[in-house]
Amino acid sequence: MMSQKVLTKAAIILNKMKLLTFKKQPPVKLLLAAVLLLNMLYSVNVNAQNTSQSIAQNALTQDPASTDVNPGNEKANAESSFDILSAQAWMKRLANTIDKVSYEISFVVSSPRRETLPYLWRHSLMDNGDTAEQLSLLNGPGFEQIRINNKVSIFEPGFTPVSIRSHFIDGPIPSAFIHQPDLLNKGYDVLLMGRNRISGRMAQQIRVISKDKSRYQYHLWLDEQTGLLLKQNMYGLKGELLEQIQVTQLIINDEVKQHFVNLQSQQLPPVAVAEKSKEQDLSWTVSFIPVGMVKVIQNLRRISITGQPAEYMMLTDGLVDVSVYVMKASDVIQEDIALTTDATSVVSISDGRVQVTIVGEIPLETASKMANSIVLVNDRP
Repeated sequence: MMSQKVLTKAAIILNKMKLLTFKKQPPVKLLLAAVLLLNMLYSVNVNAQNTSQSIAQNALTQDPASTDVNPGNEKANAESSFDILSAQAWMKRLANTIDKVSYEISFVVSSPRRETLPYLWRHSLMDNGDTAEQLSLLNGPGFEQIRINNKVSIFEPGFTPVSIRSHFIDGPIPSAFIHQPDLLNKGYDVLLMGRNRISGRMAQQIRVISKDKSRYQYHLWLDEQTGLLLKQNMYGLKGELLEQIQVTQLIINDEVKQHFVNLQSQQLPPVAVAEKSKEQDLSWTVSFIPVGMVKVIQNLRRISITGQPAEYMMLTDGLVDVSVYVMKASDVIQEDIALTTDATSVVSISDGRVQVTIVGEIPLETASKMANSIVLVNDRP
């Protein structure tokens, strides 16, 4: 099975790679990395609904007619329970607001190594009780996701549209931040850093830092009036800015529903159905796993491009996923790879017996440490 997060983020990663200029990497390594990412995206039939659910469990313009979601105007019990000095309370407020109001948000995703990517994000509570959502990449030929209730359809030029089961769209903003902040507790410290001014609006700044310093650090700015995200920065282990998400327009208004009024779930592509892959014992273990990261999948996969079998494991801390592939060294190209495309690291090494490949939105140092920590069952003392 393949999670929605793997499917959509791999497509975004591949799009980014087309825009990057690798000044320090030989073309052959870039080619190998592209193959690995394609394998990650297409190595399994799209039967992601079960995996998606397992991962889910384990200058601004405010419209004058917008809905007021200021805590001071909410019901008295909600107001009394909101702790303005708690980072966790602000994150829960963000998650609650995201699902309960209709909005249209324009934002841009920028990185020092590629062009800025503009997105349009709409969410609406329909009169018939349905929830509708749309996320569109506005540059290039188009990459779009549309959700009606728990059915998410993914549209990308050159590929057959597909639908999966999920209660939210997964895009550049990590789903844990806007839907499941409690997933951060085991692997990250969430700290309130005080007020700041973002695009003329007062915001609360929050830092999300991995407990063992093995993953990226995030800074979030949440609008004090609405609780919604205004800005997000991702930083590397040395404090360098890797990626920035900046909201450029925020409109909270029930009129957003007009964009979905003629759209019904039956008009979207059918949900892909496939047999659930059985979990099986692997011939290896990962000795180094970042704090708070747990295994959610382990099975045997066949790489579609090469046709070769690979033992597969997916790990997650709720915020980021890491894919681990192990296959016979004789079945793959032997050249080692260690590179990063924006925030996504790809490490592939061989000891002559097996080829180990790590792919995930983690620092290169962490990916390398994980790859080198693979221990074969036969090598255990």
